[in-house]
Amino acid sequence: MSESPANDDETRQKLLEISDALKKEGIEVEISDNNQTMLNNITRSFCSKAGEDLFKNSITDLSHKLDEYHSQLYGFEERVCYRWSLPFLLFEYLIIQSQEINEEFHKEFGKIATEERDLVFGILFRLHEKACIVAKEVIALMKSGYSDGANARCRTLYEFAVISFFIAKHGNDVAERYINYQDIEEYRAAKEYQEYCKITGDIPFSNEEMEKMSKKCETLIERYKKPFTKKTFNKSYGWAAKALNNPNPKFSDLARNVDFSRLLFPYSMASWAIHANAKCLMFKLASPDERYILTGESNIGMAEPGQRAAISLLQINFALLNSKISIKNLTRIRSMLLLVNEINKAFSEVHDSINLDEVRIS
Repeated sequence: MSESPANDDETRQKLLEISDALKKEGIEVEISDNNQTMLNNITRSFCSKAGEDLFKNSITDLSHKLDEYHSQLYGFEERVCYRWSLPFLLFEYLIIQSQEINEEFHKEFGKIATEERDLVFGILFRLHEKACIVAKEVIALMKSGYSDGANARCRTLYEFAVISFFIAKHGNDVAERYINYQDIEEYRAAKEYQEYCKITGDIPFSNEEMEKMSKKCETLIERYKKPFTKKTFNKSYGWAAKALNNPNPKFSDLARNVDFSRLLFPYSMASWAIHANAKCLMFKLASPDERYILTGESNIGMAEPGQRAAISLLQINFALLNSKISIKNLTRIRSMLLLVNEINKAFSEVHDSINLDEVRIS
């Protein structure tokens, strides 16, 4: 019977010669009686050393490469901001107005709301505060040419708008449930973290800490009965179950309850580009069709996230302003509505003016 290649003498001799040659270059190879194992060791050692050399060379070339990259990037961002200058400026003005409203409401109503335990106002104010930040993230992503990322952040603004209207509609009881549901979600996250620690070796919560969180949940279950039961521990909207008369409410149920369902499809569509489902392979606002391979920035696709973000931010402002109704706030709502109309118009006009031959895809 002929000897297998793995143990062939001629092959072994060649492998030993290669091993000796690599040793002279400072690459140590573990010797093995099995030729296949020996070949694997040679390959592994060579690739390890080659990788180290490549890393050192890349570090040496780092400054030049980054200078070139940043020069191209800054030029691209300047052109994007120039092309979309009007809708970007109008949207930023909406953000500035929103921030001014938030600061004013904090000074005028914050202390009173705390003293009167006005939970609805507290939630509307906090969601409005967070919405200002998310809106800034949207404009930052658009200015850098990442329309799909901006569209994904619009999902958060839409959620803030729906929750704001839902809390405002159903009052302090639902607001209290919403706030207290943090304990349910905290305990759920803690249990997930305990399982995570078994895999990673991170420090888990102590038994005493887990027991403390569990007792908080038991207190809520005793207080609210259904739907605050252990069955709700894996649900995100159990706090809204009583208001909806639905033991298992979903986000879409909340949206329909406040007549925001017409935006549910764009909300769902915005997830296509950010989740690893099959739809993500081809869907991208930043590219006109699947012929374009997108690995970086693009100067198109800003209209969708810009318009959706403006609408959601307007709705969140409306919820807060309407909680303290006055002639001044009614006037503000009307003014902001007209501004959002101009924002939407400006985004559409730039979008329609783009010639696909001018599209920049990195």
